[in-house]
Amino acid sequence: MSHSLNIPANNDLKQKLGFSEYSPALKVSEVAAKCSQYGLAAFQISGDYSINFPENVNKDDCQAVANFNRSNNITLHFHAPGDIPMASRHQAIRYGGIDRLKEFIALAIDLGARSFIFHPGRFAFYKISTDKLVMAHKNIPEEYYKRFLDSALRIVDYAEGRIELLLENTYSFTDPVIKVIDKFLESPSTGLVWDIGHMVQQNKISSQNQSNDNSTGEFFSARLAHIKLAHLHDISGKRGHLALGTGILDIASFVDIIGKLNIQMIIEVLSDKDLQTSLKYLESLTIKRQ
Repeated sequence: MSHSLNIPANNDLKQKLGFSEYSPALKVSEVAAKCSQYGLAAFQISGDYSINFPENVNKDDCQAVANFNRSNNITLHFHAPGDIPMASRHQAIRYGGIDRLKEFIALAIDLGARSFIFHPGRFAFYKISTDKLVMAHKNIPEEYYKRFLDSALRIVDYAEGRIELLLENTYSFTDPVIKVIDKFLESPSTGLVWDIGHMVQQNKISSQNQSNDNSTGEFFSARLAHIKLAHLHDISGKRGHLALGTGILDIASFVDIIGKLNIQMIIEVLSDKDLQTSLKYLESLTIKRQ
C-alpha cells in the first residue's frame, strides 16, 4: 500500500524524512524502491541483516542502487552490524573486526551512501563463577576505551573524505566515553547520530539508579554542530522502536528541535505497518498546525 506523506508546501519535513530497513528479507534495491514509493528523502540499511553483507551484494546491484538514488534525490545511510568487536582484548580478533568494518564501509561507498553509522561499543565479560555473559556499562577498564578509540580512528583513516562516519548514542555518557567521542569527532569526516528514544530511555534509567552519568541531552546540546542525523522511534517502559505516537515521547517537540538542525530524520520501527502508522501520525501533526 502506497502512502505518500501529505505535508503542506511550506513545510520541508518531507525533504528531511526517511526510514530504516525493517525486514531481513528486503534487498537494498527493494528498500530504495519503497523509499521512493513513500515519497521520502532517505532510507537506512542495516548491516545486521545478512542480505546486506558485503559478499551478498554484487557490484551491479550497487551501481543500480546508487543510480536510482541519484535520479530520485534519495539519500542512503548504512548502519554497521552490532557484533563487530572493536574493543576486544585479543588483538587478532579486534583487527579482524576492523577489517570487516572496512568491508562494510567499502560496500556503503559503492552504494553511494552518505554516512556509515556505528555505536560506541558494548563490553561483554564472561564470568566463570556464574557461567554468564555480562554486558558491562560501569567500571569498565581504561584499556577497553583505548582499544575502542584505536579501532575507531583506524576506520576514520580508511573512510576519510569518502563517507561520513557517524557515532550513535546507546547508553549514557560517562567521562571516559565522552573523551573517546570527542577525540573521534576531531576528524572532519565524522559526526553524531541523535537517537531520541535511546536518549530518553537511558536518562530514565540513570535517574532511577541515581547515576552520576552525564545527561545525554546535555551532551548533544554541547555538540549541536556535530549532529548529522537523527533517529525517531517511540518508547514505552523498556520497549523502544515503537511506532511514532504509540508511546510516551513528545514526538512533535523533538521533530521541531531536530528540524531546526536542518538534518535528516530516520524513522526506526520494526514493520511496514509501524512505518505507515508513524507517517500518518506525523501527517496529523502537520495538519493540526495549519
